[in-house]
Amino acid sequence: MSRAPVILASCLVALTAAGCGASNDRDQARAAVEKVYASADRHDGAAACAQLSPALRAQLVDDEGAPCPRAVLRLHLRGQRPATVRVYADAAEVRLAGGDTVFLGDTREGWRVEALGCRPHGPGPYACEAQA
Repeated sequence: MSRAPVILASCLVALTAAGCGASNDRDQARAAVEKVYASADRHDGAAACAQLSPALRAQLVDDEGAPCPRAVLRLHLRGQRPATVRVYADAAEVRLAGGDTVFLGDTREGWRVEALGCRPHGPGPYACEAQA
């Protein structure tokens, strides 16, 4: 777990260096995050898990000791609509108004969440409720 902030910090540096993505990518990343948070609000863990990367689903099950649909509903997710969306090649960052930042990766299945419930942690990297 101590390596997670370093890995996330490395991902942020890679995102910053990569540049911006196309409008369609931003729309798809935004939609994936909206689906996760709306599903969690409706207590539909299965729909929320469908938007997570396979690695994040596995990590969440391992961390919470419960199937993904139950585990994702245990997270303390905050935020409303996406306020900013940045896409860099095959990675994206979505910041929600009044809350979290979410990191995504572009997969064969489309944009999938790789870290969610992320909040700034002082001058260092983000602290996330769940991350792959």
